Amino acid sequence: MGTDAGAARPAGWVASRPLLLQVLHWLVDPQGASAGGPPQIGHPPGFLQAVRRHRLAIPLARHADVLSLPASLADPLVREARHQQRASLALIALALEAQAALEQAGLRALLLKGPALAVQTTGVARGRGGGDLDLLVAPEDLPAVVALLEGLGFHRPPGMFPRRLDSFWGRYARWTGHELSLERPGSPCLDLHWGINTVRAPLPPFEALWQARQTVNLNGRAVPTLSLDHAFRHSCLHAASDQWMTLHHLLDVALLARQLPPATGPRLRRARCVRHSCAAAYDATGCSALLAFTDPGRPDCRRAIARARWAQERPPRVSADGAWHPGHWLDNVVRRASLSPSPLDWLRVVACSSLPPAAFNDPLTGEDRGLLATLQARRGRLRERMAERR
Repeated sequence: MGTDAGAARPAGWVASRPLLLQVLHWLVDPQGASAGGPPQIGHPPGFLQAVRRHRLAIPLARHADVLSLPASLADPLVREARHQQRASLALIALALEAQAALEQAGLRALLLKGPALAVQTTGVARGRGGGDLDLLVAPEDLPAVVALLEGLGFHRPPGMFPRRLDSFWGRYARWTGHELSLERPGSPCLDLHWGINTVRAPLPPFEALWQARQTVNLNGRAVPTLSLDHAFRHSCLHAASDQWMTLHHLLDVALLARQLPPATGPRLRRARCVRHSCAAAYDATGCSALLAFTDPGRPDCRRAIARARWAQERPPRVSADGAWHPGHWLDNVVRRASLSPSPLDWLRVVACSSLPPAAFNDPLTGEDRGLLATLQARRGRLRERMAERR
């Protein structure tokens, strides 16, 4: 990443991270976290910024009174939580609209994250706030689903993915990538997935996910989503893909772990992304249920915890310190490939990092590029990044 994270880091919210972790430990385990009751927040500089950075306004606002927050913190925290909850209403409405249209057309889709995960972790569809809407469909249904959603007014922004999904490079992009974004004025962004992640092996294919699905209640309508087991594994993979940089994602992992039988631990902890994400989540929340799925004392888990602490003190989406250089690219490839035991996934990560799907569509015209134009664009981008180092 071409930013100097050390210079850009706001000292206030970084300094507030230890206090925020104390609060998280208390939220997850009020009895075991502190014999003296909930942490006393006082007026620490940057605490509200830390809450926003880690997307924790909603869970903290629910306990504002117990935490004895001063009005200078409690009032903006509650306003932030209400804003996020209002944003979730648009997600719920879009989920119901999309699901109804897909069902009418005989197309299957699973709601990922968002309101579905909010129900699974908090019991309330508005419990995680707003964002993008994520739908998972069968890979073979992707062209039909895209056509249906475009009929509902959505469009694909230029420069993100080949337009001709069945062309050679469209098929390449579908093999290397796992999602494309669709936009519509006045609606949240809709991220359409045909794969859980660039690496596929940590979770089964769509058909197995569909057979194991459960439903959640959204405004009185049953909407299909991942089973608790699969939602837990997906949350672990998602958190690991982002280097555990957001405490909100680690709270999701902890809340799901509490609902799984401990007997599933030996099976699930064999996956590196589960083992490492649960170690990072245990470090962040102190949730004892996570110990069925990890061993924080293992050397690889200690490295994951150290990386998580590092990432949580950086601005969002910053994956490396300093100006971009080729070592950052290599580090990113190795880190992402290490999430999967499959050589096919390793090849997919290298291909996606070298020739990403977005490269095959011109961001100015929206027209698909051929291989030569794509390579020229990639070379130009490399020159830009190398110039950033000077």
